[in-house]
Amino acid sequence: MSEINIHFAKREVPSNLPAEHALLGAVMRNSGKVLDVVEEILKPEHFYDSLNRIVYAECLRLYNQNIEANPITLKAPLEHVDQFENVDKAKYFTQLMTAFVGFKNAPDYARVIRDAWLRRSLMDFCIRAVDVCAAPEDQSAEDIMEGFEEDLLHLSQGMSESQPNVSLFDAGCEAILSAREALARRNGLAGLSWGFKSLDKLTGGLTNGNLYIVGARPAVGKTSLGLGIALPLAASGKRGLFWSGEMLAKQVAGRAASARTGLNLRSIFNGLRWDIGPDMETGNQPPLEDWQWREYQNAVDEFCHLHLEIDTRPGLTISQLRSRARRMKRSKRGLDFIVLDYFQLMRGSAAVRGRGRYEETTEISNELKTLAKELDVPMIVLAQLNRKSEDKEDKTPESDHLRDTGALEQDADVICLIHRKHLHLKKQLASLAKRDRETTDQFNDRSQDLEEQVRKNEGRGVLLIAKNRHGPTGACQVWYDDATTWFRDAGEDPRARAWTVQHGA
Repeated sequence: MSEINIHFAKREVPSNLPAEHALLGAVMRNSGKVLDVVEEILKPEHFYDSLNRIVYAECLRLYNQNIEANPITLKAPLEHVDQFENVDKAKYFTQLMTAFVGFKNAPDYARVIRDAWLRRSLMDFCIRAVDVCAAPEDQSAEDIMEGFEEDLLHLSQGMSESQPNVSLFDAGCEAILSAREALARRNGLAGLSWGFKSLDKLTGGLTNGNLYIVGARPAVGKTSLGLGIALPLAASGKRGLFWSGEMLAKQVAGRAASARTGLNLRSIFNGLRWDIGPDMETGNQPPLEDWQWREYQNAVDEFCHLHLEIDTRPGLTISQLRSRARRMKRSKRGLDFIVLDYFQLMRGSAAVRGRGRYEETTEISNELKTLAKELDVPMIVLAQLNRKSEDKEDKTPESDHLRDTGALEQDADVICLIHRKHLHLKKQLASLAKRDRETTDQFNDRSQDLEEQVRKNEGRGVLLIAKNRHGPTGACQVWYDDATTWFRDAGEDPRARAWTVQHGA
């Protein structure tokens, strides 16, 4: 036996038999009243003693059939149970009846029993963890750790209790309070700002506990819009978590610096000027001027005031996200919002990965919604659209174009789709060809018309609210700057700062 196993063998297994007997005694005296308050706290497997476990399970069965559980009604069901064959049932039930606790204290006793179960489960988990880690290297340490996280998640779910019902009156009072708080903020928002006045007006802002989907085809601006939401929120004093499954942290920061300074994104990464042409003699782009480097440095220095944590782990799982988000939520600064870039790069639990992508993405979607409600934060999830929108004549995306997303469309509270007609027109112009029997003049006219449409739509974009569970749908006009990859409201001054840090917020 290893030193570790010897160490565990010397430990007393956590249990609380007096609490188990007292609780079952309370059930024997008034099963309906007691089980009403402990059924959602305590499960049969939480009991340490096997006899107590069987009796409690039978009590629950009778309770669900509206039959009172007591020594008389339990006699027949337990008659043929092997574990009770050599047990003095009269003595056993007498012990329970004399150890009972009042039903008002029953929930506390139930939690004591459940706590002992959790301690036993954690000890068992630790022993199994040692065995797995000491086994031949048939799986990586990272895979082992992910499995541990899932096991701990299942344990924590075993501790969960159903939330109590809320009366319609109490819920109505909470609704009035939310409305008054929104009015006091003078922006009419029930939640956080999108960073776009038009979106705020249409949706009422980003509400805690809601799941928001931002969908687009590749290279249309999902990440740009995600950062356009996250960065102004962080600058306003809100703390957020931004996960990117395809970019490095410095690339995320580079985009932020480009938006803040107005410098071309390429300049941010290679130190060259792209706002002017190449040097006439060398043909090379000139380096950034000193004042531009200062702007760049000032922007980075300002980032220390933005409470935005960047996670760039590939293939993020729900258990990994939940673990990090919970730690942030419990910390002094808390957690106000989450942005995930993007959905299709996330992974489901190991248990569902072999069942097909639909089941995997459905699990991810359901868990994201659950996590948003648990943490009481808005969850903004970027997602890729399939090619169906490109088959349409006007190329306008729709919510059912969400690609490989399982139940995401159903779980979402709000779906926002990015449409930039300019990109489709450019593709159309690039592939323009002369038609049969079309004269050169006719082709040139058609080409010029298309070029005019390209110029007219350059920089223009539309954010389509295709689904809004709590309000209207509609379209919001925006501008997109290719150089800095930044979205703005259609009526916003293009020279305005991308955001303003609110010191002391």
